[in-house]
Amino acid sequence: MTANITRAPRPVLFDLDGTLADTIPLLLASMQASYAAVGGAVPEERAWLRGMGMPLRSQFNHFEQNDTPRVEALIAVYREWQAQNLANFVTEYDGIRELLAELTSRGHPVGVVTGKGDWMARLTLQHVDLLAQFTVLVGAEATTRHKPDPDPLLVGAERLGVAASGTIYLGDAPNDILAARAAGMIDVWAAWGPFTTDELAPFSPSHSLQSPMDLLALIAQLDADGTTEA
Repeated sequence: MTANITRAPRPVLFDLDGTLADTIPLLLASMQASYAAVGGAVPEERAWLRGMGMPLRSQFNHFEQNDTPRVEALIAVYREWQAQNLANFVTEYDGIRELLAELTSRGHPVGVVTGKGDWMARLTLQHVDLLAQFTVLVGAEATTRHKPDPDPLLVGAERLGVAASGTIYLGDAPNDILAARAAGMIDVWAAWGPFTTDELAPFSPSHSLQSPMDLLALIAQLDADGTTEA
């Protein structure tokens, strides 16, 4: 006679921008406001979005060839404009609230790992009334290396008190997929974010979801298969 094996609820870590909340219009408008104030060639929008997951300073450094005075000036405008206009641009994605409620009711440990600074991440989650859903939030200040490096995700797992292996990381950007894979987590692409299938194809996400609630079916599949790796 085979005994039934009860598995602990699988941990889930979430990216923030483009995954939990639709911040994309705000991110692009903040970038454009920065260059309008400071001057210089404005990055192409898709090129700017490809840096999602990295801290803001890293994004500006990429386009400004590490010109520190310009980068600091751009960041100052960006952060002020972003904070002042957040309420006018940011919305939650349909189904996220319901997904988090279901995961919590089933006992899944959940947390957020983002390249945003901690203060802005909290402000964003508070604006969409999701902050209370998470006991763990890992912002840019938590590590010296950032996505696509695995360090932020590993900190997230440590703070949740779970192993990286078997943990799901759900994100919308290429850097999310690469970081999850490097951390030994199960990478899941949130296809409701700003990136297209063609843009993600070179990164070969292990799993993709068309809507947030689809995560529940994926978890059931992974648990049935006993999956601990991508």
